[in-house]
Amino acid sequence: MADLPEKKTDAENNDREKTIPFCPPKISRAFLPVKATYLCYIGALVTLFPVLPVYLRYLGLSPSQIGLIRGVEPFLDFLVSPVWGSVADKFSIHKQMVLMNVCGVGGTYFSTIFVPGSGEYNETATDGDGVLDGAGSPENQWQRTRLTFSLSLVLIATGQMFNAGVTPLMDANTQEMTKLHPGSTYGRQRLWGSIGGMVFSVSAGALMDLYAHNPFFLHEYTPAYVIFAILIILTLIPVWNIDFAPHKPPETFFRNIAQVFRNPRVVAFFLVMFTYGFSYGQDTFKYLFLDELGSPHILRSLCPAANCAAELFFLYNSKYIIRKIGHENAFLLVIAAYAVRFLAYSFLWDPWWILPVELLHGICFGILWPAVTSFCNSVAPPGMAATMQTMAFAVTAGLSEGTGTILGGLFYEQYGARNLFRAMAGTCVAVFIIYRTFLCFYPPIKPGSDVINDEEKKPYVVNDDEQDKNAYALDNKHPAVQDNE
Repeated sequence: MADLPEKKTDAENNDREKTIPFCPPKISRAFLPVKATYLCYIGALVTLFPVLPVYLRYLGLSPSQIGLIRGVEPFLDFLVSPVWGSVADKFSIHKQMVLMNVCGVGGTYFSTIFVPGSGEYNETATDGDGVLDGAGSPENQWQRTRLTFSLSLVLIATGQMFNAGVTPLMDANTQEMTKLHPGSTYGRQRLWGSIGGMVFSVSAGALMDLYAHNPFFLHEYTPAYVIFAILIILTLIPVWNIDFAPHKPPETFFRNIAQVFRNPRVVAFFLVMFTYGFSYGQDTFKYLFLDELGSPHILRSLCPAANCAAELFFLYNSKYIIRKIGHENAFLLVIAAYAVRFLAYSFLWDPWWILPVELLHGICFGILWPAVTSFCNSVAPPGMAATMQTMAFAVTAGLSEGTGTILGGLFYEQYGARNLFRAMAGTCVAVFIIYRTFLCFYPPIKPGSDVINDEEKKPYVVNDDEQDKNAYALDNKHPAVQDNE
């Protein structure tokens, strides 16, 4: 009988994965709740968020009002997101914070389904002189518009504030867990969120088109809200079962933050994040533009589905790609992709041609966010990974996205969608040139080298059990690209 092949050791298997970039990893049971959380939570957000701008227009709000609503809430997000991370790191209550915030997101965003519309002028409600009165008077119309605007603003802003405490805390914990489980990477966990968004957004779009023919309850957008609510409830189950990585609160919180920001590359990184968030803030007007072009609900749902489909390849292979090109070149690639994307938007006439353009989102997010989480994890002082992650999230989804959405809404109303997208393409080209010039003076860091040259950080043990000390001792060398596999 022929001899059986020798069983390879774990070290040989790890070496094999380093040499074969697309080698599929083993599925770890510890990451199953993480995958399920991303699947349900991101699926819920991608199902509802593309519907919100069109739904607000359905309620009777103008593009500038919609831009103000979607723009003010990220500013609150900018203030709140670092607080979530700081409190979680300070008191080691990461799981409790995620559970609370998921409930907050579900409650506030779902409540927008009951916001009353501003209505139209009632031309039949006139007196003998042809003056509108009663429910159709201009004064009453203004009151209804103000009520619709105010309720929408409060609910969506509050919902985004809760959302600010879910994604960055989950991302930071996933990065920490990859240190303890060789063979796993952040991108290969996060791609399940893309799968969820792809599946559930298409389902919601198809159901809305069917339901629009006979909306027997509320309005045609009800199916998206129902799917959103179900997925939010399902999210709570895997979050409860996640083994959050052991954590030791930092001893010198503010001094550590100040030390990180003394590095020019960190400052440049946050400038890139501002540009990305400003660009992402125009996503609201992409859906309004599609509505102007007469797109059906299913197309507006296929857009995030195409985004998620494109993300899969890049998220799955993000570690290999970032290892090859480095963080800074990854950021340059994302800015260039956004410039091409905006320019393509500006020449759309047939709304269905937006689908191939949306495939660029695979680069805009699938490459960017793994690089961001890895970069933040690299520069974060011991015990402050969640803080750095929430700061990056706050700048991206808060300050910059809010600025971009408000200014984009004003620009859209004055000059139209096409000019808005062309102006954004020019902005991205300018930032690309500036950042590339910066890298001439501060060359990109070679993968595997230290991001910051500060005092040598001593590893510390975060688990009290003697048998688990070696498994949970953190390595604080902080390479530029973590070797997670």
